[in-house]
Amino acid sequence: MFVMHDRTRRLLCRLGFLLFCVAPTLTVVVCISVVRSPAYVAAHRAACERRLSDALGLDVSIGNVRELLQGVTQLEQVVLAEPETGAVIGHIRHLEFGRQDGQLVVLASQPEIEGEHIWRLWESLHERMLRTRSADALEALFYAGEITIRQAGGQNASTLTDVRSVLRTTETGPQATIEFRDAALQMSEPAQLRITRNRQVQPPATRWELNTRSTALPCTLLADYLDILRTVGDRATFQGTIEAMPAAAGWEGEIAGRFLDVDLDRLTERRPHKLSGFAEVVLRRARFRAGRLSDAAGDVTCHGGVVTRSLLYQADKSLGLIADARLLTPQANMLVVFQQLKLGFTLDQSGIRIAGQCLPHGSGIVMTDDGGPLLSSQAREAVQVSALVRTLAPDSGEHVPANFEASQLLHILPIPAENDRPRSDMARPLYPRLRLQ
Repeated sequence: MFVMHDRTRRLLCRLGFLLFCVAPTLTVVVCISVVRSPAYVAAHRAACERRLSDALGLDVSIGNVRELLQGVTQLEQVVLAEPETGAVIGHIRHLEFGRQDGQLVVLASQPEIEGEHIWRLWESLHERMLRTRSADALEALFYAGEITIRQAGGQNASTLTDVRSVLRTTETGPQATIEFRDAALQMSEPAQLRITRNRQVQPPATRWELNTRSTALPCTLLADYLDILRTVGDRATFQGTIEAMPAAAGWEGEIAGRFLDVDLDRLTERRPHKLSGFAEVVLRRARFRAGRLSDAAGDVTCHGGVVTRSLLYQADKSLGLIADARLLTPQANMLVVFQQLKLGFTLDQSGIRIAGQCLPHGSGIVMTDDGGPLLSSQAREAVQVSALVRTLAPDSGEHVPANFEASQLLHILPIPAENDRPRSDMARPLYPRLRLQ
């Protein structure tokens, strides 16, 4: 049996203590000192800012970086800014991210987005998340309990809750699905926005699909981004679906749904006539292409308001409707109080058709007051779109008036053409806001 000298045993014990106790302890102490040193913290923060800036295409600044668990990182006081101007796009109090089952999971705490720069944020995410080939293999889940969108001017803000977004790859290309609730509403189910990049068409195109489901969303939520929603009033809401896709000649898509509490006075505030009251507008369909309406059909209902005699007279003269004889006398009041406005309409390149629906006054009654029918429709062929322009933006001539109001209407209304161009799937890499005003 081998017997070690006592001095040798003590030497081996001391050497083992140094190697397996002292050395690891010193290593841990040194690592902790380095990791917590101001120089290392600043370098690590700068590296995270650089990686996020490259990933998002924006300037990203971070207040602090913490490693919570293995593979989970928390960023504090994150600020997103425009690289060229330095304008702040948004703030995030805490941002945590890590991987779970091969999926990137991102948790955001109290994000705040400046509404006037939200399109810049979307352009950046669109370019980096949907248009790049690296996004094909990326599956991500984003969740935020609350997101605040500050409207232009900073006076008002909209708050979205239970925001959940899933990025995945489909047969046609990357798809992002966003579900959210409006904090100001009692929503039984979240609204859904689906954004799909279709790479099976040439060139590839991005399609938007908004479904409000069972809840009517306030139009002010999107008023900073869709110009047409600025004209429907602060109380207006929308329930239905909107599908839109940018093409070479402009936006194309379809709207189907119900607008409630549409402020008719806001719609006509830039027109020479006055029509006030709050209306319900049901769009059975409203298709637009190249930035203008191609065809639409729906119903309009308003239970009381004020209308100028000039609008009723012009509708009788240009639009093919029949104004009551008492409105055509010189003694008629300039403003007329009406009880009901109810009509159905169809609009396409062949013209516009209006059918009165006021009951119980009989079929064909468009507008009524205490004295009976004010405006009636008659069975006839469609009236040309130019007649609608002359009604809403009249001029002294018999032809289409040459004024600003007429120019706006002609820019969005369907104009007859000999050959209707086929649908275009050519998409713009970057595109402007949807403009129907």
